[in-house]
Amino acid sequence: MSPRPGAYVHVPYCAHRCSYCSFVAVTGRETEGAYFDALVAEARARAGEVEGPVDTVYFGGGTPSFADPANLGRVLAALREAVGIAPGAEVTAEANPDDLDAERLEALVGIGVNRLSVGVQSLRDEELAPLERRHDAASALAALRRAARLGARLSADLMIGIPGQTRPSLLEALAGLLAAGVGHVSAYLLEIEKAPRLVAMRERAPALFADDEEMAARWEAVDDACAAAGLPRYETSNWARPGEESRHNLKYWRREPVLALGVSAVSFDGTTRRTNSGSIPAYLASVAARGSAVVAEETLERDAAIRETALLGLRTSAGVGEKAFEGAVATLGTDDRAWLEDAFAAGLLVRGEGRVRLTREGVLLSNEVFALLL
Repeated sequence: MSPRPGAYVHVPYCAHRCSYCSFVAVTGRETEGAYFDALVAEARARAGEVEGPVDTVYFGGGTPSFADPANLGRVLAALREAVGIAPGAEVTAEANPDDLDAERLEALVGIGVNRLSVGVQSLRDEELAPLERRHDAASALAALRRAARLGARLSADLMIGIPGQTRPSLLEALAGLLAAGVGHVSAYLLEIEKAPRLVAMRERAPALFADDEEMAARWEAVDDACAAAGLPRYETSNWARPGEESRHNLKYWRREPVLALGVSAVSFDGTTRRTNSGSIPAYLASVAARGSAVVAEETLERDAAIRETALLGLRTSAGVGEKAFEGAVATLGTDDRAWLEDAFAAGLLVRGEGRVRLTREGVLLSNEVFALLL
């Protein structure tokens, strides 16, 4: 039986744009009503691109928790009508802690959201300041505890490499999240180059920033602490208690179909990726005119699709089937094949139980492996 598709919905509205953000997002909610009208129309017009019902819905952003929950509910209703939502579907909304007061939480749960992905990043106020986050540590913990009491599954983001962060402060934050009821942790390396204000800060005060060796050591410390707490790593940047993995995100690593709605969203039907306009005005005009805002399509050639399957599989702790891996290797040139064999000898890749996986050291050097498969 083919896997059920998922649905992704991009909500671009934020109260404030953080210093490190590189996503399509705008401050304020001036166009929110028209934008959600367009999402509903797009859902209806493009439902035939996947065979429903979907068993995951993911509201990403931007900050979906900043929008009116009733508007998120309108999109869920449109998806339910147009393509169907399977019983027991995972419905995730990304959220900022300062949006999650009791009223907003109850509204989100009331429309069917059963999983929250909360952008905490740190539990030290002095580390949140350079990221220009709106919340403080105390309010983040309070929001997580409120959500846990309502029964929502909780994921929280942590940032590795924040100016002034130390390994102990990172692990202290992780412990605080787990104590608050979080069952899924995403830990990302702060990409300074995408934040001009942080680049300038690094030039003024380089001692506040970790070098590559320390960044790797912090990732390993998170990996160790999560494993010890019963949250094994299941993907390069994600750890979860068994059963609390992001079912939606696993679709991407498995190249499963996802119908994606909204500005800049990228759909995949199992063969072709379709990318929406990255401009809100253009998106609104295009959906109004033809029910779709797709501006680009890409269908990978056979060999490229085989390599992509292997690359995405290697991002997960389950790895990729050995047959699929060897199929990808067969598409490479002689030098690249030799390099991959060297990666096994160097302990970056390992074979076992019919699968090929990255070792922990391999995860830290995964970009070198992936570069061969792109």
